[in-house]
Amino acid sequence: MTVINNSMKHLTLLSIIASIFSCMEPNTEDIWTLNKIAHAETEGYCRDVFISGDSVFVAAGQAGVQLYDISTITSPTLIWSISLSELGVSKEISQVEYEPSIKQLFALESNERPIHLDLSKGDSVYVVGQFSSEKTKEFRVVTNNDTSFTVYAADNDDGLKTSTFEYDSGFGLWFNTAGNEITSVGNPNGIDLYENEIVLTLDQLGIEAFHNEGGSITSSYHIDLEGNARAVDMVNGGEFYIACEDGGAFRLSTSVSSQWEYMIQFAKDLFVTHVTSNDHQLVVSCASNGLGLYEAVQPSTVEERGIHDIGYVYHSEFSNGYVFAATREGLQILEIVE
Repeated sequence: MTVINNSMKHLTLLSIIASIFSCMEPNTEDIWTLNKIAHAETEGYCRDVFISGDSVFVAAGQAGVQLYDISTITSPTLIWSISLSELGVSKEISQVEYEPSIKQLFALESNERPIHLDLSKGDSVYVVGQFSSEKTKEFRVVTNNDTSFTVYAADNDDGLKTSTFEYDSGFGLWFNTAGNEITSVGNPNGIDLYENEIVLTLDQLGIEAFHNEGGSITSSYHIDLEGNARAVDMVNGGEFYIACEDGGAFRLSTSVSSQWEYMIQFAKDLFVTHVTSNDHQLVVSCASNGLGLYEAVQPSTVEERGIHDIGYVYHSEFSNGYVFAATREGLQILEIVE
């Protein structure tokens, strides 16, 4: 009996050890594959990307602004580039945004003022000039009609700043006709908007939300978050993702007050600079750690689907099912396979 008992003990111990090691192995069924579709080695670091149809506008850092054609997705073609000297600036370009309905392009000289470029005059690129104030960290543009647009800027000095422009056909010029400054709880460094709702990231002070009622903008609520809130991606007026650098990222759903329906922190072990979403797919830009893939599981859960080392990633965006990653190695076009 003693021999049998000892044998049973050994078998039980081996069984426990095997179970522990099996639990330590990753469940590869939950990992998503990231396939590289194309890679354009931009001159200068690719800091930001904006996709409009078959056109991809790139903020190319010290190399200025570049436009690529992606009608053949596997082979992006450089159409034109415009240098810092041609833009009339000295610091690297950190953001681009294009409004196709009025054919106006906007770029940001890092920590300075936005730049307005007119692309409506055939194949030429006409630099209109800079506007708003220095220390702009990020901006969004809303087209009001065929001859008017408004820029919403995260101004690190003055809070939320708006600038409205109207086109004067007599002079053939855009004129700044209105503007406003709305004080924020802290110094903003990121912005996003959805319809009448605006959210600013405030570094160590979390986020502040605003409501725009016919041009009258008022603060709705302020939420403190762990880490340094850097960028926000709004899914709708009440749900958004916040990149909080060494605090990882947050998925938030709020009501019209400072109370939230849920607040989920994820990617806590990563340095997160940006989060973008496409339905249930989330792509997290993680600086030197590459791209993190996550799944937004309803109603309020986020699950990891793998970390992919594609180089140093600043920013990423979804378009037509593809991921466009702005990296130090250039523009990378990728596809997620679940």
